[in-house]
Amino acid sequence: MMKMTELPAETVHPGIAARIRNSLIGGLFIVIPIFITVWVAYWGISALTDWAVTLYDRSHFPNFPAWPIVIRISTILLILILLVVIGQIAKITLGRKFIGWMQALLLKLPLLRIVYSTCEQIGETVKSSQGGLFKQVALFEYPKKGSYAIGFITNFNEEKFEVNEDLQEEVYSIFMPTTPNPTSGFLIFVPKHECKILKMSVSEAMTLIVSGGVILPGKKLQAGK
Repeated sequence: MMKMTELPAETVHPGIAARIRNSLIGGLFIVIPIFITVWVAYWGISALTDWAVTLYDRSHFPNFPAWPIVIRISTILLILILLVVIGQIAKITLGRKFIGWMQALLLKLPLLRIVYSTCEQIGETVKSSQGGLFKQVALFEYPKKGSYAIGFITNFNEEKFEVNEDLQEEVYSIFMPTTPNPTSGFLIFVPKHECKILKMSVSEAMTLIVSGGVILPGKKLQAGK
């Protein structure tokens, strides 16, 4: 009796259309971030330097080759120097009082106070993530057992205060920001033994939170995935 020989299973290969589609999607994921970055940089530089180019163009100074580029670079350098000077002035008492008065004035204006307060919150968040207010990144169970959240340790609470004295155990002060707006969040006191300190940096954790978990620490979007 003859035995039936088993035919090898056919390997399923994606069709040409599917491969083109995957390559197209992969190309978009690569090109779109680059395009947006270049566009934002171009828009920002133009917004900051157009006035200087227009002013020079209307003046009676002689034009020379590539003068718009020179004017734009010079303007950017002057703006950076001005920002450094403002930062130094803000450190002295008189400068702090003047800046505080300006902030109070902006917060009284109906429409501008919304814009100013939002920009200030974003700036404080970036400053906090880079300036040492956030010590380390911690993983802890929240909002229930088996579910985990990440937050930023703001204080290890080595000194005794009402919370750790009442609980009679070591607790960490953790700021848990919300997604995708990290300027708001919650202050949580988590027992030390329930916290796992992660190796990722504060900036990596902030990117993870803002992206809603799409951008993982040390990972990049790959073409075709």
